[in-house]
Amino acid sequence: MDIRSFLIKKKSDEDNASAMLEPHISKNTSVSAQVNSNPECSTTSTSINTVPTLTINYTPNDCESCPDLGFYINKSNLSDELKYKLLTNPYVPSDNYDFKNDNIAQKRNFKIEWLKQYRWLVYSKHLKGGLCKHCAVFRPVVKRGLLGAFIVSAFTKYKDFHFHAKKHNMQSEWHRDSVSQSKDFLKIMSNKEKSVIDKLNTAQHSQIEQNRKKLVPILSSIIFCATHDLAIRGKLSCSGNFHDLLKFRIESGDSVLSEHLSTCHSKAKYTSHRIQNELILLCGNVLCDQIVREVNTSLSFSLLADETSDIAGIEQLSIGVRYVDSSKTIREEFIGFSALQTLDAVGIATSILISVEKYGLDMNKLVGLGFDGCSVMAGKENGVQKIICDKYSKATFFHCASHRLNLVVNDLNAVTEIQNTVGVIKEVINFFRESVLRRKLVTNIPLLCDTQKLSHNNDSDFKVNTTTRTKAHQLSCATSTPQFIISLNIISKYSAQLEPVTNKLQAKSVDLYSVQNHIQDLLTIFNNNREQSDIVFNNIFNNSVFVAEKIGVEIKIPRTTCKQKNRSNYETNSAEHYYRLSIFIPYLDSLISSLSRRFSSTNKIAFSISLLHPTNIKKYAINDFKEKIKLISDHYEIENMIEESNIWYQYWIDKNLIDSQCDEISFVDLLAHCEYYPAIFQILNIFLSLPPTTCTIERSFSTLRRVKTWLRSTTEEDRLNGLCMMSLHRERVNANKDTFIQDVINMFGIKRRNLQFLFTDTE
Repeated sequence: MDIRSFLIKKKSDEDNASAMLEPHISKNTSVSAQVNSNPECSTTSTSINTVPTLTINYTPNDCESCPDLGFYINKSNLSDELKYKLLTNPYVPSDNYDFKNDNIAQKRNFKIEWLKQYRWLVYSKHLKGGLCKHCAVFRPVVKRGLLGAFIVSAFTKYKDFHFHAKKHNMQSEWHRDSVSQSKDFLKIMSNKEKSVIDKLNTAQHSQIEQNRKKLVPILSSIIFCATHDLAIRGKLSCSGNFHDLLKFRIESGDSVLSEHLSTCHSKAKYTSHRIQNELILLCGNVLCDQIVREVNTSLSFSLLADETSDIAGIEQLSIGVRYVDSSKTIREEFIGFSALQTLDAVGIATSILISVEKYGLDMNKLVGLGFDGCSVMAGKENGVQKIICDKYSKATFFHCASHRLNLVVNDLNAVTEIQNTVGVIKEVINFFRESVLRRKLVTNIPLLCDTQKLSHNNDSDFKVNTTTRTKAHQLSCATSTPQFIISLNIISKYSAQLEPVTNKLQAKSVDLYSVQNHIQDLLTIFNNNREQSDIVFNNIFNNSVFVAEKIGVEIKIPRTTCKQKNRSNYETNSAEHYYRLSIFIPYLDSLISSLSRRFSSTNKIAFSISLLHPTNIKKYAINDFKEKIKLISDHYEIENMIEESNIWYQYWIDKNLIDSQCDEISFVDLLAHCEYYPAIFQILNIFLSLPPTTCTIERSFSTLRRVKTWLRSTTEEDRLNGLCMMSLHRERVNANKDTFIQDVINMFGIKRRNLQFLFTDTE
């Protein structure tokens, strides 16, 4: 506290009137003198008992670009902008300024030359004296003594001005500190130098960037191993592909990694198995979060799920999603495995619901479920699909089309000759696969006969092994029958026609409309073959005769009897006619009926959306079309669906496209025509999101077998999910690898670490 405050005389009530005139009137100047000296000031009365009314133009805001320092003495809350103006552009009197009028009571006056002689000196018109701009703006911290003239009050004793000015400039530590602060402040304000806080923040930020660079090669090595399905750890904690990759990086000139591993604390290397597991988990979480964000921003999605056993005997439920992304591309993405505790419908459904809640999927957008056809998953009363559909009413279950097509092929076993032929084929394959020598005989016979010794050894082996000789004879007899040869040719012909459809069903871009068209094309072909069975089978029979002649087999009718229960017994004299009736026609009938039954439109509401395709619009009258659309609108609760569908119907009718032009338009292409049809756009997105197959999920089984091998059978669930996510989504990882790594480091840095990886304002 300033001791001079105790010596100040208390103001009387009379003094308050004069105090009201401050800060514009100096205490050395009378009111009358101020009024008389300023022509712009006027009084309403000159009585001593009345307070004159003054009009004074000079205020702190009169010249904001050149402020008077006197108005801001002893104020600590000055803004940086004001400080900058006071230091760089303070008020400066003009050369013809009348200093004598400011100090009538004194003989000596302030001189304008002093401002040029002392660069720190400024003149205050308000206080009628000199001030040190550095000390006044950056008031020194007082450790001992009292602040006086030039700092807290204007210097007005001009008789000894030079003595006191030089003393203030040369001997005052306060002045030197204030000048130093002023210089630093001006550098900061002119962006030539950062403040101490900014310097600290910059240093901290630089250290954080360096720490992040140290983690990049470690994380990149883990990603490399995971995307190539390589084991990360070895027998020892310090061995394995991961540590070998780090050594290889150092040998290749990675100075950041080399310095980090050689100088860091043992607890801050971030190469331990615990950190590996954590980074793998975070990599999987980042990928999952990316997919979930895309799903939640889409208009709808479907859940895909299938179950398999890993090498440790744990039942793993593979979960995925199907949706249309922002670029109008159909996407099917794997999002993780879930270990099943129970294999009943309730247990599997609970596992699915817990997983999607953990992932953060918006289940209000769920429109479809894609499972296989087993009773646990597809049961209409107590199956998994029933449990989930009861909770989310808009969801519709779809039996995987690839599974259904496989069941169609299995249904062909109802034809005895076909069933026997398939069984023999399997036995022949197993016979050659069981032995390396026999496999070589099938793939390339000349390789076995390079020398006489090798040929002799193989011959003796076959003679000694009576079991092999017996089984080979049995298979030879089974494959040399007319029934086998003809059945094999029939299977070969129609398997070749089913194979392209099977491959198309495995594509991610396939939709329900495409599946329906492919199956209809197959049914058309098979029905035509059935109607022209004599012509079609004639080609098959001629080819069978050609093959039979090569191996010395005669195609003839088997013995017939009056009563026969175990095989076909048709009365005919033609071998071709007999085998057409006994094998070919039953085969086609089974194929046609099974395809029609298993690919019937059981989900009528979902398949009704296909009416919006131009091909189907031409087939329906407007009233029938409206009736179907009303069912869709009621089920999915889409606003303006009926109104827009009527306009959509007329839109395509007016185009008057021919059938070939309509067939070339896919449902994805229709999205480009929905600019003015938001309800149609939404329902088309729903249709494209419905799952035709679960092939994408089944592909994860192969990854699971590559990742969780015999040597890695104890892999934990979190680590397994992270490794499989990076393996299955390697294209997504490699497309934006740098961004992906930075996202993982951001998540890794949230938890408190020995090294800091995130810059926060609170730290």
